[in-house]
Amino acid sequence: MMTILAGFWITKLFVFSALPAEWDLVIILLVLIPTLAVVVSRAEAVLLLAVSIAAEIVAVTAGIYVGGGIDNTSGPLLYALIIVLAGLVLAEPANYLAAAGSAVAYSAMAWAERVDWLPHLVPYGKPADDALATVIIVDLYLVLVAWVASFAIRQMRAVYQRAEEMRGEAVSALSHDLKNPLTIIRSYAEIAEEDPDVDRVDHLRRIRYTAQQALDMVHSVLDAAAIDGRPLAPAYEPVCLNELTQKVIEFYQLLAAGKRIHLAAKLAPGEPIIEADPQLLGRALGNLLSNAIKYSGRAGTIRVTTAVRAALVCVSVSDDGPGIARADQEGLFQKYHRIPNAERVEGTGLGLYIVNQIAAAHAGKVTVDSAPGHGSTFTLELPIAPAR
Repeated sequence: MMTILAGFWITKLFVFSALPAEWDLVIILLVLIPTLAVVVSRAEAVLLLAVSIAAEIVAVTAGIYVGGGIDNTSGPLLYALIIVLAGLVLAEPANYLAAAGSAVAYSAMAWAERVDWLPHLVPYGKPADDALATVIIVDLYLVLVAWVASFAIRQMRAVYQRAEEMRGEAVSALSHDLKNPLTIIRSYAEIAEEDPDVDRVDHLRRIRYTAQQALDMVHSVLDAAAIDGRPLAPAYEPVCLNELTQKVIEFYQLLAAGKRIHLAAKLAPGEPIIEADPQLLGRALGNLLSNAIKYSGRAGTIRVTTAVRAALVCVSVSDDGPGIARADQEGLFQKYHRIPNAERVEGTGLGLYIVNQIAAAHAGKVTVDSAPGHGSTFTLELPIAPAR
């Protein structure tokens, strides 16, 4: 609205300064009244928006006319603003309707001048052939603007819709999965508070275990959001792979003990040193180990193995869980992906996605070897000295 009014006043001041004051009032009312009605109305605004856009088409056409009519070749540019606006505030076909309305209004103005229904307001007048060519070019331009605007608006809406879906999925997953561990924490705390004879150490261990589960979920969501916001840029430094792996195992020892799971480590000889970001690598290993603990049965065994193969180091985490069918392995490293029949296991579907992103940032990869009834082995492969 403001752009159209600005265009009108520029046209009036620099192109046709002798425009009568009555024209000022008519054009301003055509633009302002429907737009103000949209602002103050509490009813459904779609019809009023459509009327406002139609009025702005008429107002722009009037501005083009008083600025020279068919000889005003820059005036039709204002139609593009209306076409884009119509596509943004209304349904997608509205931009094509606005283009059609603009083409009809412009063509009608040119025809009215040609048959002397409207006086030509500038000294120069194009010949009939030139005027027809100008109308055809402008009409084609308006159709092209509508098509480009439609494509761009679809892309923007698709990106926005996907972002909203992802946000909703993250909130839904996190709120659902945090409910159970927080309930368990509260229950153990209440028991420890009310019963003086209870084994408080055992209850505190259980609270700590459950709180770590909840913290892992929050970290996963925050890590995924950080990865989406900017590419991962590892802060490389020499890292002792065995030492880092052992620290991660010790950190998750209590979680494993809560399910009577034994963590067995088989570390590569020679203490291999690699160039990596220790925080990111530790997060990736922690996600793999946390996943294995969640999906393993009680009293099972999880094996963590490090190895050196040529210019690569490999860290494998193997569990005795139910395994994953080959068909279900597709999309395993995508955001929010959950394998079928895994709803009873707390999780956000972000852990493996984050592992994959961290591996890619280090010029490495993560693979899975699994079959139903035979557990799963996830292997993180990284170059010892990645190119930077």
